Order: sequence, then structure tokens, then C-alpha cells
Amino acid sequence: MTSKWSTRRVPLLIAAAALLSLLAALWFTHGSKSGPVVILDPARIILLRTAGGFLEVGAMEKVEEFGWSSRYTCPLVDCPDLLTPTISRIRVRAHYVYRLPLADEWKLELAGDHYKLTVPQPQLQAPVGFHTNDFEIQTVTSGWFSPPAAANREAVIRHLGPELAQRGSQLPYLEAQRPNAEKTVQEFARKWMIEQGKKASLPIRVAFSAPSPL
Repeated sequence: MTSKWSTRRVPLLIAAAALLSLLAALWFTHGSKSGPVVILDPARIILLRTAGGFLEVGAMEKVEEFGWSSRYTCPLVDCPDLLTPTISRIRVRAHYVYRLPLADEWKLELAGDHYKLTVPQPQLQAPVGFHTNDFEIQTVTSGWFSPPAAANREAVIRHLGPELAQRGSQLPYLEAQRPNAEKTVQEFARKWMIEQGKKASLPIRVAFSAPSPL
């Protein structure tokens, strides 16, 4: 009876062992899978070069929030109670980077007990980066005749880049990073003077040139 019981279960044991082997093979294949080799097609990319390069002088992170609203309109009459809006609100942690163009003229002059270094105004690097791990977006539709939520979310995401660039270029943002920008320029200028064999014993005071009129 014992031999007969074992014989009946041999096919089941073989099938179970084959299944376990297959699962193990799939597991190890998945775990050791490597990504494809990336080959950049020159016809499908755009390479940009800035003559002289940039000096990064400061960076700032700030949580930004703004909304986007869309609604239908009645062709002949005003009907705000019937055609209610769809509103999306976005919350994102933006990373603003400010830099100076090295190709522009930097004017260094001796002014009594210090050097005066006049440099261009820091420029905001665009597009502005942002963190995706804590990115939040919420959309509310308030009625049957509100625009679709998906379309409104797409609109607010499309306008995220221009909105961050506009905020990062405002005067309060520029003023907030100015002290760090001055220190970075001072360190850069002092190192350059030493490399050129010039005396760097006097302090360097940084002055940013007036922005060009639009």
C-alpha cells in the first residue's frame, strides 16, 4: 500500500517541482534584468550650447501652490449657476537655480581699500525643476455641466512651467538669493585672481549691474 501511494503521487511531485523551477527562473530573470542600452539618435535630440557657460550662484526651494479654473459659457445669456467651473489646485516643491553668464563683461576695479566687482544680474535657469515625490494635484467638478476633470488637470500641468518661471523671476525671489550669490561671486573672483598671479589681500565687494530695460 505504501508503494502504491507513492507511485500515484510521483507525477504530482514532478509537476510541482517543475512549477517551482519555472517560478524561480522567472523570479531570477526579473531580478537580474538590465535595461536596454541607450543610443541617442542625433536626428531626434536638440543639443544646446551657451558660449562661455554659466556660474551657478544660488539655489532656492519653495513650496508653490496655485489653481486653474475652467468653465463653459452660454452663447447668449449669463448662466453662472448652471455652468459651474472645474477647479484644479496644484502643490509642488520648486527648485529655483540662479546663475550668471560668464561670457558677459565682468568689471573689476580697485576702489580704495577694496576691489569693486560689477557683474550681470543673476538669471533664473528655466525650465524650473520641481520634486515629483511630493507633487500634489486635486480637481473638483461642481456640477453636471462642468468641464471634464482630466482636461482641467492637463491644463494646469501645462501651465506649471511658465507659472514657476514667472514666480522665480520676481524681485522678492531675486532678493532672497542675492546674499548667497554675492558670496559665490566673491569666492570665484578671489580664486581667479590668485590663479592669475594677482594679489587678493583686499576684500571684494560685488555689485550687480542694473537689469536691461525690456
